[in-house]
Amino acid sequence: MLSRYFSPDDRASLPVLLREVGLLDALRLGLRVKAAVNRGEPYLGWPEPADAKERDSRAQIGAAILLYRELTASRGQAEALRITREVVIEAACAQLRRQIGPLRRQDLERLAPEERESFARERGDKFVNADMVWGDISAAGLSFTVTRCRFPAICATAGVPELSPVFCAGDAKFFGTIEPEVELLRGTTIAEGAGSCHFNIRFKQP
Repeated sequence: MLSRYFSPDDRASLPVLLREVGLLDALRLGLRVKAAVNRGEPYLGWPEPADAKERDSRAQIGAAILLYRELTASRGQAEALRITREVVIEAACAQLRRQIGPLRRQDLERLAPEERESFARERGDKFVNADMVWGDISAAGLSFTVTRCRFPAICATAGVPELSPVFCAGDAKFFGTIEPEVELLRGTTIAEGAGSCHFNIRFKQP
């Protein structure tokens, strides 16, 4: 019954929420967040999205912003940030698994260079929050630079700028844990104040 209040990706994080707050509070949170989303929160009074990417970015993180607000009111900011981070990580891993699929060296090795580029760009286009410039696309791995991420601006406008780095945390768990053959090398991020995010996704040596 509880799963009806969460999106398919968010359902992956339900065990975290149940562990952290218990069944009754998780149900209450689900009801409040779903009702708020249906009212148009947290974006009531905002200008219309500038484009489809802005619209989809708002939809992607709206429930997390609302969950964080609810948890902050009941448990304080530090605890709310910790719990929301864990919830977002699990939801992000589910989304990345669906959007990217398995990353295996042998699959890329079998592709011609132009097919590898198509493979990478097709998956990159699914990241609605990001504008990116591609670098290396080879059998050894992929690299790209995110020149714009819409999440930090949305969080800042919503009054929760401290939440934006949370949405980067799922990448670190997915690459190297959910996808054990690859590792993510990434320094600073836009969410932390940098001008861009450089992603270097490398296949681990056998």
